[in-house]
Amino acid sequence: MNQSSASSPFNEEPIQSPEAIRLALAAYDASLNSIVSMVAIRDADGTVVDFLMQTANQAVERSLFVSPNKLIGKRMLDIFPGNIESGLFDLYKRVLETGVAEQITLYYKEVDGLAAWFDISAIRSAPEHVVVTFMNITASKQAELDVKRQAELLQTVLDHTQTAISQHEAIRDPTGTIIDFKTVLANQQALRMWGELAEPILTKTFFEVASDDQQRDDFPKYVRVVETGESDLSEFNIGNQWLLRLTAKSGDGVVISNIDISENRRYRQQIEATNAELKRSNENLQSFAYIASHDLQEPLRKIIAFGDMLSERYAPILGTEGNEMLGRMQSAAERMSVLIRDLLDYSKISSQRDAFRSFSLTKLIEDIIEDLWHPIQQTNARIDIGMGNPLPDLIGDRAQLRQLFQNLLSNALKFHQTDSAGNPHPPLIQVAARRLSIKNLTDTINQELQPGRRSANQTYWAITIADNGIGFDQKYADQIFQVFQRLHSRKHFGGTGIGLAVVKKVIEQHDGTIRVDSEPGKGTTFTVYLPA
Repeated sequence: MNQSSASSPFNEEPIQSPEAIRLALAAYDASLNSIVSMVAIRDADGTVVDFLMQTANQAVERSLFVSPNKLIGKRMLDIFPGNIESGLFDLYKRVLETGVAEQITLYYKEVDGLAAWFDISAIRSAPEHVVVTFMNITASKQAELDVKRQAELLQTVLDHTQTAISQHEAIRDPTGTIIDFKTVLANQQALRMWGELAEPILTKTFFEVASDDQQRDDFPKYVRVVETGESDLSEFNIGNQWLLRLTAKSGDGVVISNIDISENRRYRQQIEATNAELKRSNENLQSFAYIASHDLQEPLRKIIAFGDMLSERYAPILGTEGNEMLGRMQSAAERMSVLIRDLLDYSKISSQRDAFRSFSLTKLIEDIIEDLWHPIQQTNARIDIGMGNPLPDLIGDRAQLRQLFQNLLSNALKFHQTDSAGNPHPPLIQVAARRLSIKNLTDTINQELQPGRRSANQTYWAITIADNGIGFDQKYADQIFQVFQRLHSRKHFGGTGIGLAVVKKVIEQHDGTIRVDSEPGKGTTFTVYLPA
């Protein structure tokens, strides 16, 4: 039997008019739905054991990926044995016997064959005849399942996050004005946070459950977020619990996220208390340093003054040994006075800092050279500034950076070499600068430059102070920056051992670092790295 000679699947009477037959077949094949008409096959006992497929339209190929001609005249279970396991065969028998149409959506799978989702409906068109209309909905079903999986995943994430999340839809009056909100979604954390109020919040409107304070403070905030689209971030507390709330626009309403920051707030309060205590300690330390320096300097001044009087009035009486002892006392008192002043300067670095400003490094070095005129003349030193290139402008506390560079230049003048007769070898000091990007810095220097407090495109000035002095063993490169650390005896070189400690502390105040390279008899080079 072929399609053109088949009877209509919708009634048992043949269509008599050739034109009517042509139109019916044209409509049949033009349908977007796949249509197959079948006639029951019964055994000797009258039991339906299969169906013979009599007609199939062109849409069948889109759903089953098989030509209609390969179905027509074939027994259904020979082509689709999976109809038994899927329950479709029983459904067709039931429709045939009861005359009641049925519809089903199912996943159909043949062994080593068709596997797809189908929307299927079956009707009895005539005694012993069943018409099956179906569509392959695999693509849309897969999309639906994907959406469902994503929704389930999202719900799982929402329900297991420590953030309480809820969505609230605006309620508007006939003029479009927002008059209330209703809750449309809440995750498990939100329900736990609401406690006994969870059910009323989910079933009632905002004004039916909110307190007077919430109606006054929160409602205008929600309205503003909906109307402007600008999110709101705030902190609030429920008893001892502190929460951080983000209110953001979502459709014609708001999504509210609350996260417990009680622990964070406690830490913050502890840090604030610690900082306040440190501030008090620093203030006390400054007061102590000032009082100590003043109170210590006063008796020292008297020791020096009375020592001078003894030297002037009683030198002949004291004799050679007495005068020598008096001289040592005077020298010790002078060193003590210098030490107290240096310690006071060191203690002030962290606590007394001017606002950072831009200034000329060239002018700063020139001012320092003017102050160091006497030792420069004594040693016949030469200081080259810039090495043919102008020094940059720096941004920082000019007073502190002056102290830094003055200490480095003073050391370069102090630790000069001498000839065999003990005469000073003229010091040559060179001051230069170059700009470096982060990628041009060594890993060690990068770590010292506090990477967490700078941008990725930060650049630095590398300022070098190189001399031809006595130098020192490189193994002492870290030790020299510690307070009271000296590499040479006081007999040969004066000082308190605090100068380079001051240099290190000023550098740290400016988010920079310092490196030193030296070799005995070949001079020393200090390199100061400061943000450009």
